[in-house]
Amino acid sequence: MSFALLVVVTANETPQQVVTRYNNYKAICDGMGFQNVRCKDPKIDPIAFQSSLTKQLENLKNQETVIFDKVSLNEGKAYDNVSGVFTAPLDGIYSFTWTTLTKTGKYFVTEIVLNGKTVALNHTDGRGHDGNPMSTSHANIKMKKGDKVWIRTHGTYGQFAHPNWCFFSGSKL
Repeated sequence: MSFALLVVVTANETPQQVVTRYNNYKAICDGMGFQNVRCKDPKIDPIAFQSSLTKQLENLKNQETVIFDKVSLNEGKAYDNVSGVFTAPLDGIYSFTWTTLTKTGKYFVTEIVLNGKTVALNHTDGRGHDGNPMSTSHANIKMKKGDKVWIRTHGTYGQFAHPNWCFFSGSKL
């Protein structure tokens, strides 16, 4: 059990009397099994990241990791912009979204993977189109502490990705 203990100070009490009264109340509550409520709890503090691609990607290999190298948010420090991998700091359900943009005549097909296994795909295809097609995919993934998620090319379909228009983000629900 948990509780919030509020001690009201009256005008006639000295600071020492308030502390003594608080300590007496706390001792009674502790004896009854109540616990102090903390304002911050590391198990519920936010885990969230937002990253983007700053380099043009062309002709990536089969299942090559797409490294979103620019990080604008990394609460919980779970996303590594050198490897492109998110590592779950806690058990839970995590929500991920990624967006890719290619150019006319090219395509860029990616997948989000959990510990190397495909979870969902994203297909951006500029063949037969004018302009720069963009697509976004989303996945909610149940993860254990230490599990890893990243974006990689699906097959050899990583022909072209525009810098500054490709994003990868995630957060713990």
